[in-house]
Amino acid sequence: MRALYLTEEPIRFEAAMTRGGAIHVRNVLEGLRERGHDVRLLDWNRSPERPYQHSIAPRSRFVDGPLRTFRRAVAIGRRESLDVLVSKTRKTYLPGLAAARVLGVPHVVHVGSTLGAVGGGLGARIDAHSVETRLRAPHDAYLVVCELIADQLRARGVGGRIFTVGNAVDSDRFRPDIDSGGFEDRVAGFEEDELCLGYIGGLHGYKGVFDLAAAIERCGAPVGLLVAGDGPARARLEARLGDRAHFLGSVAYERMPAVYAAMDVCVLPSHTEGLPRVMLEAQAAETPVIATRVGGVPEVIADGETGLLCSPHAPAELAAAIETLAGDAGERSRAVETNRTWANLYDRYERALTAVVQRGYRESR
Repeated sequence: MRALYLTEEPIRFEAAMTRGGAIHVRNVLEGLRERGHDVRLLDWNRSPERPYQHSIAPRSRFVDGPLRTFRRAVAIGRRESLDVLVSKTRKTYLPGLAAARVLGVPHVVHVGSTLGAVGGGLGARIDAHSVETRLRAPHDAYLVVCELIADQLRARGVGGRIFTVGNAVDSDRFRPDIDSGGFEDRVAGFEEDELCLGYIGGLHGYKGVFDLAAAIERCGAPVGLLVAGDGPARARLEARLGDRAHFLGSVAYERMPAVYAAMDVCVLPSHTEGLPRVMLEAQAAETPVIATRVGGVPEVIADGETGLLCSPHAPAELAAAIETLAGDAGERSRAVETNRTWANLYDRYERALTAVVQRGYRESR
């Protein structure tokens, strides 16, 4: 199979990365290439590192980027006799589709986040409408990370085939026997009886970080927070939580196992998600999870059995869940190891893309 993977994110192969979406692209690309498929990459990147990485450096993300993506994808497709194009990010959906039509090959989009507006603002509604309009274009197939997204696409009347490929975790890297080396000093300031909560991810309002802050303020039990991630909400959170929180900033993927080892409980308070890798990594590390019922989270976490679930936008519920784990160490022993390995993900990708290629664009029309 000869495929071209499109993404607006810069993909690194030698340097460390922190963004889950970029790590996903890199791993899928390398995993499928190791299985003998000629998978090439077109990313928005000033410093490509691989001979099969056909990068562009757009001057603008809104017009120049999509236009250059279309032109480069067509040129690569003609030179390499591609079988399929896969678009990973929203700004590549339409240029990828247009290039696929010029080349006469199927076009597949990857959808990693649930649909609909995040928050009630006009900007959020416009953004959600823009994404959904791009997804309603006549793509040939969709790769989704959870069944909820598949249901949302069907409800919006998309015409292409939908394949649930899920997400994955490196179970060799994320294990319960990893030492917290280098991060234990960050929690040394917490009281001995404090529950060390961990938050991993971008510091944005839609990630529920202010709900988490409110929940910590409500807790009667002593708790501290270890934060691995950065973003525009950091300054407000630091001012609000004071010495109850330690901020690590962005942590390289290779060092993340030690972060899980340093925390007692991983908290995912998001307002929207697809199938978050943070949750899978915590499970593989056998770190207890408290998460909101969003996206594919309930497809993986059985409330009260393999973690605790609460409603989004509900600091009181989140505080109650935290106090449950703070007060009962037995509850924290319910973490389970995930079997969502990268090898299984590559199997699902391989089956889905093979099915799309075998059907083909011209035959499906």
